[in-house]
Amino acid sequence: MFARALFVGAHLDDIELAAGGTAARLCDAGADVKFLVMSTSEYVNYDGGHFRDADTAVAEGHAAAAVLGVNDIDILKFPAKDVENHSSVVESINRVVDSFRPTVIFTHWPFDTHRSHANTALATIAAGRYYNSVLMYEPITPSGRSYVGFRPQLYVNIDETLERKLAALRCHASEYEKYGEKWLEGVSARSRYRGYEMQATHGEAFEVSRIEAVF
Repeated sequence: MFARALFVGAHLDDIELAAGGTAARLCDAGADVKFLVMSTSEYVNYDGGHFRDADTAVAEGHAAAAVLGVNDIDILKFPAKDVENHSSVVESINRVVDSFRPTVIFTHWPFDTHRSHANTALATIAAGRYYNSVLMYEPITPSGRSYVGFRPQLYVNIDETLERKLAALRCHASEYEKYGEKWLEGVSARSRYRGYEMQATHGEAFEVSRIEAVF
């Protein structure tokens, strides 16, 4: 099922936050892993002051993916704050899906309160409608919280890859500068909680859109 894994994120750092440990485990197991990011992830404050430019975000994203063992990364150029559930977005994902032909697709959760995350989820589910296994990320602050409860249905033990996940997040220096060490402390705390649920030390959880049983 996990031989060819496509991870879709709205922004550079989204995949690492939600599924970096899982991606690293798949790379270690010899799976073909591809990242598809919908935007170059430049960020402009509401007052017009730049927080992060595109070149910085892209360089950080490539460095973070490499730490996890991922060298295949496509970065599209939809607006970071305005990735829409639109035919152009669906078709862009569709092209990658049909070219890569994943056995499993990971994407955002449709009830994430970050609108670009939610729209990426809906567009990915539409683009992957002929594929049998689609798993959705658990949102984490500062992405936002939801009025709908996330349902953890598939767990991955990341005891051996948590440190690589955290190292990958530190590659996003512009984000680390914004949120500080508490950002990584929150990620670690979430992983400990999901690990406790699955009787491990650290874990990542996903909600299942659909999954194919392989015997």
